[in-house]
Amino acid sequence: MTNKILIAHESKLIRTLMKEGFKDSDYEILETDNGTDAIKILFDQFPFCIFASEDLSPISGADLCHIIKNRREFKKILIILTASESNRESNFWAENCRSDGFFIPSEESIKHIAQFMELKRAELNKVPVEILSRDEPQKLTDESVIKYVASSFSKELFELYTIRSAFNAENYIWDLEPLLMYMAKALGSIYNYDALGIIINDNPFMEYYDVVDSLSKADYDDFQKICRSDFTTRISKIKEYNWNKSIVLKNTIESISTEEKPDRKKLKNYELFPANEMNKFPLTIHIGSCTEGKLSNKTRNRLNFFLETYSPVVEKVLAFQKGEYRERKMRTAFSRFLPEKVIDRIIEGDSFEATNAGEQRKVAILMADIRGFTAITEQNEPDKIINFLNNYFTRMGKIIEKHGGTIDKFMGDEIMAIFGVPESYKYNAERAANAALEMIEELKEIDTSELKMPENISSLRIGIGIHYGLPIAGTIGSEDKKEYTVIGDDVNLASRIEDLTKLYDLPILISGAVKMDIEAAAQDPANSFYIRNLIPRTIRYIDNVKVKGKSIPVELYELTSDLKKYSVNFSENYSKGLYQYMKGNFNGAQDYLRIAKILNKKDVPTQVLLDRCVQFEKEKPADWDGAITLKSK
Repeated sequence: MTNKILIAHESKLIRTLMKEGFKDSDYEILETDNGTDAIKILFDQFPFCIFASEDLSPISGADLCHIIKNRREFKKILIILTASESNRESNFWAENCRSDGFFIPSEESIKHIAQFMELKRAELNKVPVEILSRDEPQKLTDESVIKYVASSFSKELFELYTIRSAFNAENYIWDLEPLLMYMAKALGSIYNYDALGIIINDNPFMEYYDVVDSLSKADYDDFQKICRSDFTTRISKIKEYNWNKSIVLKNTIESISTEEKPDRKKLKNYELFPANEMNKFPLTIHIGSCTEGKLSNKTRNRLNFFLETYSPVVEKVLAFQKGEYRERKMRTAFSRFLPEKVIDRIIEGDSFEATNAGEQRKVAILMADIRGFTAITEQNEPDKIINFLNNYFTRMGKIIEKHGGTIDKFMGDEIMAIFGVPESYKYNAERAANAALEMIEELKEIDTSELKMPENISSLRIGIGIHYGLPIAGTIGSEDKKEYTVIGDDVNLASRIEDLTKLYDLPILISGAVKMDIEAAAQDPANSFYIRNLIPRTIRYIDNVKVKGKSIPVELYELTSDLKKYSVNFSENYSKGLYQYMKGNFNGAQDYLRIAKILNKKDVPTQVLLDRCVQFEKEKPADWDGAITLKSK
């Protein structure tokens, strides 16, 4: 690395100003007022830093920056753009030409730039010498400068074309085979191959071959063997290679005749271009040619760039196909869980639809979601996930039906159940609460031994949220497919309550409306369903919140069958702390909550309230009415 600075500016006054700014440094100052001469000096002197004016001619500072950054041996050279004023155009080029900085020359700005350069020089002094190596100094003619500029912009135009091509493919190709055909066509415009192989590390392996029909069958077989052999060498993370199960996609291979003829072509050259093996689906591109001579460095660099650009596109399409495949299997597997009562009603025809369109019903909505299910799916094969969910949904569906509810829908691993439609009972929310308690107990009976659990998940857990309201019930859908469901704010509120079980780390949360229905059922001697209930329960006031999109506070309660979960002393201190917190006495609330925390160190709601009290004591929320407004779902 040299200590030379090149000041390329059309103004002699600016060059003098900048030279004056560096007069006390150890830099050797070079200068020019011409962009062509700047490139000549670059090759001959290899400066540490170049200051290039945007108004430089015939090659501007931004163009000079593009040229330098496209050359491997010059990438470490600092290039800083200068301009007489800051405007939209100058800022655009400074941000998009890969320059190392941009400034308007002045005595003060030059001091800052000098400090920046010293930091960069210190960083480069730590870089191994071989990384900073370059070709021998060259004396360029005007003609060679033109050729060099043309080749630099040719490289950049190619990269832009490749990126645009990959962007287009990413937005309209969602199947692997057409994507590989698209890639093969694009590769053919870079190099006129006679045999192409693309192998993707998937399970099973995916192979794509495209060869000219004049290639011999024996040569194709040899080409495939070489491709597979090199793939196994490059992708080192794979322990076993079962090519018998590989999925081979072919383009023109079927047209190859096994009959040997004198004019059959034979492969004479072969090149391998491996992708990063750390990718989720690493791939390799194999190119064969029937002509003599190796690939030029220019073609090889372009093929490497092509592979680097398209690898993420291949990964995205594969991920999409896998997700689509899992979704199809899940939809097929869960179709048998359509509620029989709803199906019976829908089959009745138009009269049923007419009498139920837009009807408001008193309904309890239960939402149940498996905790950490995304992480679990990532650790397991699709068939194991399907088997597990079938078992899980079957068990939970029977419990919901037993308590008079109907499964409205499955949403991935989430269950939405409704109590009150199509059949309604006197205490629908009380029935939903009993179902929730039994669902939590049923988790202990579900076998998860065949599943690989993530390290942070020790056992199967679910979160359940229940709300009781007046949603709109009716038959909704197209002419081909209809379903009886409930919609409205009450459904959204139930979903938000379920999501809050994560915040408070509790299995079941219910709204105040559900609590009222449970208490009414308990006091009604005629409620034989309640009397028959064998699961004990206790209800604990947790918080008062305004969920996202709502201005009216909602009381949240924990529902649990563990009567010994909380001591009397803990419950009293938590309740007093919650009361003071809701009154706005955040300091006084902390006294009770800290005692509660000592009595039950693992209780998350206590910690949530404590954290809020500490925060609100410093800055009390405006118009405090005892309810926290949640910004997220």
